[in-house]
Amino acid sequence: MNDPFIQSEWQALCEHVHLCASGIAIDASEQTEFQSQADEFSAHTPPTRYTELLAETAAAARLAVQWQDQTIHDADDHRIDEASEESFPASDPPEFNRTHA
Repeated sequence: MNDPFIQSEWQALCEHVHLCASGIAIDASEQTEFQSQADEFSAHTPPTRYTELLAETAAAARLAVQWQDQTIHDADDHRIDEASEESFPASDPPEFNRTHA
């Protein structure tokens, strides 16, 4: 049975997954990776029942959360790397002499 409501909601869900992939990615390589995963999601067999649509909606939400977690993790790693580069190396501490307490 081809329910027009389910078909239109499936189409809207696939479009939303692609929008999320573009919006969450922080650089071109992530955008390419996320769009590829969004394409794979959209290639699923379209649901024919409302319960199947709900299951696909849950899968889309999990995918978007996965992208967010990956982006947050990458941003944290970048901040740590940047902070290490900005700090002076431990092998070259500031010089102290008798005039400095």
